Amino acid sequence: MRTGTVGPTPAKRRGPAPILIIALVIVALVFCWIFGRGCGSNQDARENEKLRDYTSDVNKLITRSGAVGTQFDGLRNSVKELSRDDISRKLDQMVQASKEIAGDSGKVLVPNKAKELQPLLGLTFDQRVGGIDKYRAALLDVLDKKASEDAAAATMSQGLMDLVVSDRALQLFRAGLEGKLKQGKLGFEKVADSVYVPKTDDALSVGVLEFIGGLSGTETGNELHGVAVVGLSTSPARVDRTESGTSILPFSKTFTVKVAVQNQGNQTEDDVPVVVTLTTQPEGTPQKKTQKITRLKPGETATLVFEDIAPVNGSDKVNILNVKAGPVPNEKKVDNNEMELKFIMRPETG
Repeated sequence: MRTGTVGPTPAKRRGPAPILIIALVIVALVFCWIFGRGCGSNQDARENEKLRDYTSDVNKLITRSGAVGTQFDGLRNSVKELSRDDISRKLDQMVQASKEIAGDSGKVLVPNKAKELQPLLGLTFDQRVGGIDKYRAALLDVLDKKASEDAAAATMSQGLMDLVVSDRALQLFRAGLEGKLKQGKLGFEKVADSVYVPKTDDALSVGVLEFIGGLSGTETGNELHGVAVVGLSTSPARVDRTESGTSILPFSKTFTVKVAVQNQGNQTEDDVPVVVTLTTQPEGTPQKKTQKITRLKPGETATLVFEDIAPVNGSDKVNILNVKAGPVPNEKKVDNNEMELKFIMRPETG
């Protein structure tokens, strides 16, 4: 019986050849570098992507808030043309919309890179809720005669200053977020903007008192009544002025006066009286002429012409021309209903 040669048993293959493993490792490293800017920066890349998503979400909120700001600015510039109920309704809607935006800002997923900035965004939206609400309360107090002008102006100024603070907070938020985006090589992403009070002076007490003082007429229910003299000219026209400011007109036996009257309320006014009175200093008999504007619609301006008014001439005599429109029924603010012109009529020559 022949016995075969006994030799070592061949080893079994337990895995890929070392060269293959090395090749796979190299490929994995290259892949990570290309698509993840290095395996060690995968986490940073994910955070940057979250920052980009966050920017998209807050831009939608800022844009919504900007739309409310546009409505607010439009109302501030058209208060005279709106009824009390319209003003209240519009401002209530703005307050509610601002509350919803503030609430939604708390639901946004905030990435680690923006956590220090999120409080600024929250402050922006919270200040806008409070600012519009204070403005609404003050304006309705003015229209309803529930508070003095000074008290209403103080509340309105506080509301507008809240909006100024909101604008500043948003600018700080935008600068911070755009800086973060730039650091993450996402500088092409921009942060939306919205401004409620471009001029800080508008929020100060002086500016607010001027605004309140410009609201002509008085509020009765939903009706705002008020007329004003907005233009006065003569023919012949002024040719010079004295050192004291008195106008000098060329000689004429009679002259013509042109008067412009505007309806600054929101109701049509009928039979608006317009009176022109000429008196002379040091003495003289007053001359008075009256006309009526049959109908004057809100915002409309009517021009009346008064002819054959006889002034006195001579440098020692001053003519005082007074023009008065209204007041119309239910009008209380009448300081813009009159206009006055002092003039000297040159003597006849030749």
